[in-house]
This record gives sequence, C-alpha cells and structure tokens, in this order.
Amino acid sequence: MDSKQVSRNITGFSSVILDSLRIVAALTVLVYHMYMHWLPTHGTTDMLAKYAHGGVVVFFVLSGYVIAYTTIQRNRGGRQYMLARFSRLYSIVIPALAVTAFTELALLMTDPELSASMTRGAIVPRYILSMFLSNEVWFLSAAPPINGPLWSLSYEFWYYIIFGLFFFRKKSLKWLLAGLLACVVAGPKILLMMPIWLFGYLSYKFSPGIEKKSSWLLFLSFLVAAGASFVFLPAWPGKLGNAPLFFSGQFITDIIEGIFIALSLTFMPTGGTSVAKLIRPIRRAADLTFPIYVLHFPLLILYDSLSDQAVAHSHQLIVPTIAVLIACIIIGLILERYRRVWDTAFHTLFGFGAQFLSLRKRVYPKAGEKARNA
Repeated sequence: MDSKQVSRNITGFSSVILDSLRIVAALTVLVYHMYMHWLPTHGTTDMLAKYAHGGVVVFFVLSGYVIAYTTIQRNRGGRQYMLARFSRLYSIVIPALAVTAFTELALLMTDPELSASMTRGAIVPRYILSMFLSNEVWFLSAAPPINGPLWSLSYEFWYYIIFGLFFFRKKSLKWLLAGLLACVVAGPKILLMMPIWLFGYLSYKFSPGIEKKSSWLLFLSFLVAAGASFVFLPAWPGKLGNAPLFFSGQFITDIIEGIFIALSLTFMPTGGTSVAKLIRPIRRAADLTFPIYVLHFPLLILYDSLSDQAVAHSHQLIVPTIAVLIACIIIGLILERYRRVWDTAFHTLFGFGAQFLSLRKRVYPKAGEKARNA
C-alpha cells in the first residue's frame, strides 16, 4: 500500500485538524477577553494576550488555505468567488454591528460609567467604516471599542478583494490597475500582514509527497514551534495597539509565527477514515467560531452591565464565560438558518451590477466598437 500523501482534499485528518484549530483559536480569544475585562492585572492575562493574537494569525493562515482550496478545487469564477466572500462576511458583520449598537444603548441606560470607558471619539463614523469593512484602512483603527475583534475582519475583507482581483484578472491593464488600486486603498497596515494570509494559500498549493509518519512528525513539530513562538518571540518592530500600525505593530513577529503555522499545514496529514465520525460534529462546532469571534466581546460587556457578579478570581469567570458562549452559539445558530437570505441578497445585488455594466457598454460603446458599427 502506498502510504504517501497525494491528495489535498480537506477530508479525514485534515478536516478535523483545520476545524479544531478554528475552535481553539476562537475560544482562546474569548477567554483572553474575559480575563482582560475582569482580571486585567492577573498573571494569566498577559500570557493569554500573546496566544489570543496568535489565534488571529492562525485565522489568517487558515483563511488563505481555505481560499486556495476553494479557488483550485472548486473554482466557479470570479463573480461566484466575490459573491461567496461578501455573503460570508456580511451575514455576520451586520448582525454583529446590530448587537454592538444594542449593547452601546443598553450601557447608556444601565451603566453610564462602563459606557464612558468603552467610548472613544465619534461613534457613528466607526459604525459606518465598520459596515464597509474599512475601519482598518491605512492608519485608521476605528472599530467600535465595544467590539474590538472587528479589526481582523477589515483585514480579511481586503485580502479577499486583493487576491480576487489578481487571481481572476483578465489579460488587460485595467484589471491590473484595479488590483493595485485595492492595495492602495487598503494601505500599508493591512498589506504588512498580508504575507501571513498568502502563506496559508501557498501551504495548500505545496503538496509534499512524504510518508504519513513523517507528515505527522513535521506537522506536530511546526505546530509546537508556532505555539512556542507566540510566547517567546518578542514583539517586533513594535507593540500591538500603538499608533500608527495598531494591530500590525508586531508584523515581523506575526509573519514568523505565520510561517510556522503555514509549514504545519503544509505537512498536515490527509486521509484517515478512523476519524470519519468526528468530522461532522467538529465541523458544526467550527462553523460557530465566526459568530463566537465577532459577538463575544459586546455580549460580555452586556453581561457585565446587567450582572452584579463580582469577579476577583479566575474560577469566577466560569459562569460569565459559559453564559457568553451560549449566547454566541444561540445567535450563531439563528444566523446560520438565514444564511441563504444573504446569499440570495448578494446574488441579486451582483446581478443588478452585471446588468448595469452590460447596459453601460451598450449605451457607451468603446471607440473601436463605434468604428466597426459605423
């Protein structure tokens, strides 16, 4: 029997591994924010901060990996690619902003002091920028403070746009210019972290034909190296959160971490019928990581404003953590039921856009077409 890996399909071990990484990353961010909000001076908080940001690096690498799989194995063209990306993001972003706004209003009525601590500058522009996923372009960092995790969605949105424009571009100068224009609009802060996303893409494309035992060894070795890099690598060239780079402040450190994660995915074992029964339940849980990631912070703030529970020790975080997690899961399940509504909405929107462009070409033909028709 040939024990070498030849398939890059996301099945068996690879499916379980990818989904498990998503779950661990999302829960790490959730637990960190629990500590950050209630126990900011606790010794565990600083360590969790490194792992939580590392979790976002994991998300970026996984995103690039999955897009590589989608565009290589299931390529249905640029229009369908953009439709799927917009639908996926906005099916969560708009509800997340609604939950965030509701929490802001609730805080004003129930806990003005907490509300003041969670407000910085003008509120409305932050929501407008976040609605268009432009809250992190150039040197902005303008997500509503009550939902800071939205920063990474702005990064991911622009990675989708930039990649799509270059990957699906036609052989014409205008498509090249469109891709370059998207890079200019996104700005240096987002572009500095884009290699991490591209490492994920490349880790899927590179398929080493090695024995499965060696594959497991290399996969686990690079995964452990990634975990160690989260803790021991110093923040370089700067610290997270400081202007002008904000969440890209330690981009070189993050790129190194991203390399380790991407290498682990490169050698990730495939196949494995023994885990077939685990694939579906783990996938169901992993599908909830997106709503958990973008909803947990406003919900934990809302919980704090409505609860009189004092938190002075780690064990006292168990109840609020479970409560927030359950709320995220319930909302996530509801949103999943209406996912097709978003698919239909963007399909209609893209259809109108295509009709408009087609009509514009007929009304305003190019000079060459005018000459041929004369």
